[in-house]
Amino acid sequence: MRKTTKVQILGDIADIRSGFTFRERVDELNSGGNAHVAQIKDVRSAWEHTNTAMLHAHQLPMINWEGRDRAFVSPGSILLPSRGSKGGYFRASCLVSSPSSELPVVVSSQFLVITPKQGVLPEFLCWSLNRPETQHWIAEGAGSQGTSLVMLNATTVKQLPLDIPALSIQQKIVHLNELWEKEQQLTQALLNNRETMLQGMFQHLLMEKNS
Repeated sequence: MRKTTKVQILGDIADIRSGFTFRERVDELNSGGNAHVAQIKDVRSAWEHTNTAMLHAHQLPMINWEGRDRAFVSPGSILLPSRGSKGGYFRASCLVSSPSSELPVVVSSQFLVITPKQGVLPEFLCWSLNRPETQHWIAEGAGSQGTSLVMLNATTVKQLPLDIPALSIQQKIVHLNELWEKEQQLTQALLNNRETMLQGMFQHLLMEKNS
């Protein structure tokens, strides 16, 4: 059987750059902003609440952006944390179109922005970056220099080897992963409902008078 998967380095299949460096503290707004901002704390929170690597702009806080448009990041870009500790948080997220918000997105320098080239699906590349073996390569090998702190840069990440199959296989993997993420979401919702019900029962029992 002909093998349909080949190993390619990330720099050959995607453009990689650093996010925008804010010189001052980022002032987040509840409303009235003209752009969204992606910082690690907000992207991590979005993943924890949705159990999916797909990131929508409306999940991010707003800011009053006065910089240039070239700092904006388009849907289909992948956000990979550029710093952290060994074994820490390096989960990639894929920015997708958000019907709930038409505002542009500015990504902070806490991330590397990865834009796949033709022939590679953004969702598939994001899935690939989140595979356990890839996360191990990032957290344990890239840029650690024997310390507990891992600093990623575009030059290092470009050398990351990935298995890239044909588009038809990429689509099948993305579909299966979507089903798996939905299953996790449903399971978590059931657990949350069960916990709420049990807490109510516990409270009722505590309030019962001793007979």
